[in-house]
Amino acid sequence: MSRILVVEDDETIRNGIEELLAEAGYEVESVSALSEARRCRSAYAERQEGFSLYLLDLMLGKENGFSLCREIRSEEETPIIFLSAFDEEEYVIEGLNLGADDYIGKPFRRKELLARVAAHIRRGKKDEEKDVILSGELVYRKKEGRVFRSGEELELRKLEWELLLYFLQSNGRLLKREQILAYIWDSGEEYVEDNTLSVWISRLRKKLGKYDGEDYIETIRGIGYRWKQKIIRREKIN
Repeated sequence: MSRILVVEDDETIRNGIEELLAEAGYEVESVSALSEARRCRSAYAERQEGFSLYLLDLMLGKENGFSLCREIRSEEETPIIFLSAFDEEEYVIEGLNLGADDYIGKPFRRKELLARVAAHIRRGKKDEEKDVILSGELVYRKKEGRVFRSGEELELRKLEWELLLYFLQSNGRLLKREQILAYIWDSGEEYVEDNTLSVWISRLRKKLGKYDGEDYIETIRGIGYRWKQKIIRREKIN
């Protein structure tokens, strides 16, 4: 279920929006001030959860939604919609320049608000999918810099992460030992000797586990290694 954070200081409007979105099937968190919004975002982040969309009022007492928009955009690409009675061009331009995805003036039409919310959430999900690499039971998320196996996040050391990334970039090609060592050196990692490379790859292989009874990394004896499982790319890793 998509989760939306509504930041609106007018209680009547806030309750109306919350009810509207809840009836449409969204999970809604609604707050009246920036401090509450920050605490809410922090609480969800600690649980490794987040929001599918932010709906921000522009004027919040002595504060404004621009500052929160700036904070959100510095950390994530989640869609942001401004909702405000201030529909002058300068406010619209400033909000969009800060990274907001849309700007809806008050009073608003209920069906239009729902349509725009749904459109931006769909677009956000499509963008998120482009940053995903799938292989077996592994899910690599580029923006987050995280990898999951069957929904559980793997704890990898930095060198293990570099090795995994190199294998995923290889498209199943044979990687000679000297190629892997050169890549690790170029990535700025600590120096790894040839006789310890096997140890590091063995550790990574153990953490990745098996898929359909087979390892993700295949050893080509005397030559190097190959990523054995099929790789599905949604977007090329730079």
